[in-house]
Amino acid sequence: MSNYDTSIPLLKGNITIVAQEDAEGGSRQRYLLMLGDSYFLISVKTRALVLALLRSPGTQQQLESNFAAEAGERIPATTLIALARQTLPPVLFCDTPQPLSTNPFIVSATLISPRHAARMAASLAWLFRPQCALPVIALFVLAHAMVLPDALHAVHGVWTVPQTCVLALLFLASGLFHECGHIAACRYFRCAHGGIGIGLYLVFPVWYADVTHAWRLKRRQRAVVDLGGVYFQAIFLIAVDVYALASGDPVAFKLAWLITFAMLLTLNPVFKFDGYWLLSDLSGLHNLHRQVRQSISTSIARAMRKQMASRPPLQATILHAYLLSSACYFLYIGLFLGRELVSSGVFLASMTGADWQKSIPMDRVGWAEAASAIGHGLGILVWPFMIMLASMLFLNRLRLGMGVIVSSIREARTLPSRRHSI
Repeated sequence: MSNYDTSIPLLKGNITIVAQEDAEGGSRQRYLLMLGDSYFLISVKTRALVLALLRSPGTQQQLESNFAAEAGERIPATTLIALARQTLPPVLFCDTPQPLSTNPFIVSATLISPRHAARMAASLAWLFRPQCALPVIALFVLAHAMVLPDALHAVHGVWTVPQTCVLALLFLASGLFHECGHIAACRYFRCAHGGIGIGLYLVFPVWYADVTHAWRLKRRQRAVVDLGGVYFQAIFLIAVDVYALASGDPVAFKLAWLITFAMLLTLNPVFKFDGYWLLSDLSGLHNLHRQVRQSISTSIARAMRKQMASRPPLQATILHAYLLSSACYFLYIGLFLGRELVSSGVFLASMTGADWQKSIPMDRVGWAEAASAIGHGLGILVWPFMIMLASMLFLNRLRLGMGVIVSSIREARTLPSRRHSI
């Protein structure tokens, strides 16, 4: 589609536009444009242009009149056509095919259809009533505070193969309950939703829920949907904590730690998990990763006394807080993984050949004894293996972060220097 084409572009007819809360909580009006599963935040002028084109004007004069009726000002049709071709998402035009849905998973499958998910959510939505949610949260904080110290101790023990299998199944069950929380939150606000499925992300099996239509909700309602999964995992943890306190079962304590770690990982705003969308919805800032990269570039440029466009104070404050929290998170994870790597190395080095021979005795030939011994030996290696895998992922993220800083320094060097008057 040429930028010099003066013909009036045709838009797809199934476009919907609804009012959206302002990104900065001010008076500037924003709108949400929806086309299938694609969502775009647009300005008042862009909305007027889209509505003018949706009326299918036959002449340029009609296009100018349609735009004037929506925007309250008259702009030449050639300018409107150029703006449409340059600024509107290509997917809106009739001659552009519908984009394939992006899937971050290597493989994925829907296990609970939207119809069955709606039935399940209808029976759980009442948990989001304030008179119910507040006591549940208070009970979770109380019970988990009693369990967490013992859980931190239990997780460093030996993980036998049967224990690991049971923990994996229960952990997956907590993940399914997490996704039920997102769906139930949508149901509570009477927002449409899809089903629940499971996919393979990198090497990890993960659950997902289709809550795309949550974009139609108000900002605070979207924040509740973002927190719905962690809230339901907290409910799941109450049962785990009570059982752990009553029975002293090490599996329950280890499960409590695993779910806690998963909840904290989900809430951190570094990755595009629930915490990322929560911060985006509460702040009204979108494309946080891109804006953080720009904020890093701005900070580096100012440190190098280079000219750089400034941001509104509220945006700058939010982005700096986001950047600081991300740095603290990476520092904590780095220290945690470093400490665990050292502990695991010391533990494995302390095991003598006699210890390994006891774990896998070579003088027994029975299949049951051999399988049990091998399982015990593998159980010893479970936690060190998990720490090594997490460390590799952490180092990869750190490499990407350092790449952003290096590219920002290179970009800042090309900027003109600031001039100061004496």
